[in-house]
Amino acid sequence: MRVAYWLYDLLLLVVFIFYLPVMLYKIIFKGEPKEQFKQRLGFLSARIKYNLSGKQVIWVHAASVGETGAAEPLVTKLRDKFPKYKILFSTMTTTGQEMAHKLIDEADEIIYFPFDLPWIIKRVLQTVNPELIVLMETELWPNLISQASKKGSQIMVASGRISDQSIDRYQKLGPFVEDVLAKIDSFSMQSQLDKERIITLGANEDIVYNNGNTKFDQEYGSTSPEAKEKIYQEFKLDPKEPIIVAGSTHEDEEEQLLSCYQKLKEKFPDLVLLLAPRYVVRKEEIEAIYHRAGIKTVRRSRIKTRDPQQESVIIVDTIGELASLYGIADLVFVGGSLIDRGGHNILEPAAQGKLVFFGPAMYNFKDSTELLLEHGVGIQVQDADQLAVKMACYLKDRARLKAKNRQALDLIKQNQGAARANAKLAQQLIATRKILLVRLSAIGDVIHALPVARAVRETYPQAQLTWIVEEKAKDLVIDNPNLDRVIVLPKEQWKADFKANKRATLKEAKEFFAKIRKEYDFDLALDLHGLFKSGLTAYLSGAKRRIGSQAGQEGSPLFYNQQLELPTTQMHQIDKHLYLAKKGLGATSQEVGFDIVISKEEKIKVDQLLTELKITETDKLVAINPLTSWESKNWLPSRYAQLADRLIKELDVTVIFTGGPSDQEQIEAIQDQMDTLAYNLAGQTNLKETAELYRRALIFVGGDTGPLHLAVAMGLPAVALFGPTTPVTHGPYGKEHIVIQPDIECKKCWKRECPKETHRCMEEITVDQVFSVINQKIGV
Repeated sequence: MRVAYWLYDLLLLVVFIFYLPVMLYKIIFKGEPKEQFKQRLGFLSARIKYNLSGKQVIWVHAASVGETGAAEPLVTKLRDKFPKYKILFSTMTTTGQEMAHKLIDEADEIIYFPFDLPWIIKRVLQTVNPELIVLMETELWPNLISQASKKGSQIMVASGRISDQSIDRYQKLGPFVEDVLAKIDSFSMQSQLDKERIITLGANEDIVYNNGNTKFDQEYGSTSPEAKEKIYQEFKLDPKEPIIVAGSTHEDEEEQLLSCYQKLKEKFPDLVLLLAPRYVVRKEEIEAIYHRAGIKTVRRSRIKTRDPQQESVIIVDTIGELASLYGIADLVFVGGSLIDRGGHNILEPAAQGKLVFFGPAMYNFKDSTELLLEHGVGIQVQDADQLAVKMACYLKDRARLKAKNRQALDLIKQNQGAARANAKLAQQLIATRKILLVRLSAIGDVIHALPVARAVRETYPQAQLTWIVEEKAKDLVIDNPNLDRVIVLPKEQWKADFKANKRATLKEAKEFFAKIRKEYDFDLALDLHGLFKSGLTAYLSGAKRRIGSQAGQEGSPLFYNQQLELPTTQMHQIDKHLYLAKKGLGATSQEVGFDIVISKEEKIKVDQLLTELKITETDKLVAINPLTSWESKNWLPSRYAQLADRLIKELDVTVIFTGGPSDQEQIEAIQDQMDTLAYNLAGQTNLKETAELYRRALIFVGGDTGPLHLAVAMGLPAVALFGPTTPVTHGPYGKEHIVIQPDIECKKCWKRECPKETHRCMEEITVDQVFSVINQKIGV
């Protein structure tokens, strides 16, 4: 398959080389903007980069004018569904650009579609990195689809159609087309025939839908009486004169229409023809055709000079007016159908409440052709002679024509809703993604990341949400109601095994991640940890989109394909994680919640433990966690002993010391210095049981450590003793807590051991200070 992509790239490169001088010529001699040239090469302006880089983006691509019109109602619905997203809109053609700037008001940026060469597409995706790419009417660009899929973008075809010509061409490409289609996440096709054809070409039938044609939902807008009157006056038309509008005509078609016009003119001398060619650059060519026949014409751009007595053929050489001109027509003909071009959009005039005439070659619009013919609001002719006969019949029978016009408008209204269905499908693609949250350790840091799970779940209730964590912190996320599953990374086991058998351990790790990739097929991973091990974990998970902070440490940003810039001001770790979730996933929550679930069994275990210690429900518990993993964070053991004695004697509370198994002896040493009885529960409870203990206490006292943040997560007021670390970023979260930190020059040094060997930042915290604060807080 790689060879097929190489051949495609080679062919496109040849086209690019030949087209390059044409582009340069247009810029130098025709005055076309340089920005077009840059955008086609993938160089986006500083403004576009600023507006889109690092943001949540939906990229909608339409080929030209018709597809842009079809995209307009969908983009409007997407804006309703995704108000906070940026929308990028691209077109292939200059006329498409002009139409987009007129119609697509909800787009944040409009660009020319870049050449579908891999290095150019990579350059654009490096800046834009869209969460969703919407390809209008089956715009299949292999490199865009391939590269975007690798970066984790969801890709959908909207209002897709496969014409007779297209299916023959695609079938010849066989496996290459199948490979491209396999990278698309959803197909929303215009008709049952289009649905069957895309499945025949290799699309997975489970993700192919028939949602109708978004062109029914276009804001064609009925031309109001006031607007009609304005056109009549500007074009110098008499409403009583029969008016024919021929839209989207092509070469070799205008001559046939000339014959039709001449025949009708004989019967209806005051007939006026408005001729709107598909490509307005052909205006001079069309003028020459009619002038040779002795018929005077006037361009719409020079309409002020029109002589109504002499010029009854108006050449519409402007963009974006055709729909309103259909509104003043008595009869409408849609071009590209008397020649072998496959026709054009016949729904546009029908939406204006017009009976529509067209030729035999409508194979690109089979579905809408059949619909209009079936309901009697479309007239298909074989040639210009038959067109003249049919038009003459309706010009003579105005009552019948008026009834047909009313039927056409009713038909359009009955078939609307495709834009809504496509937008809903887009929403489902984003909402049902498989998301991996990466925060491996430590206890306090995992607690700080827990609110992200709630935010993601509230924002994407249908998503599959997974958390990967190391063994020592797993209890914090297991049974979390916001998570669908928890993956435990056996890092410590691998470290131990690696010493004995390196090859076997590496094989085990490889198989571990291979199983994750196969079973979970993550769409994206959000790294909340920001270290090498977490970045590597995100990468090995197989998630296509990997999001993390560009300020991540140990080279972790190398593993991300979407790097987020954090604010320069200091912010709490919880707020930082929520900021990453908001910027990376658009996830927000009504309130910060930790959602640590305590099971019935764990509550019973705590009941039994307290009963054994003869601690009753009426006892007022104060939880003290005296030790941390950093020596520099620890308050003096003697002061904890003095504080505990005062609390027991003066406030009549029960003091329980908490900690891990390794803390038991040091807490016993604190107890040895006390005059009163306090309880040493270090190592007797797991994380969830410790959390339940904290839930039953009046207040928590301790340093900057995991149990402090566990107590806060359980709603327990805390008095936190800080020295070398920063309370703004790592302190207890919330206004109800109190931090005691001496105001000395060396505070917040972030050293595990005191570099001055004085331990001054912790030693300057007095027992009186801490006792006074506790006394005020619990009011015993």
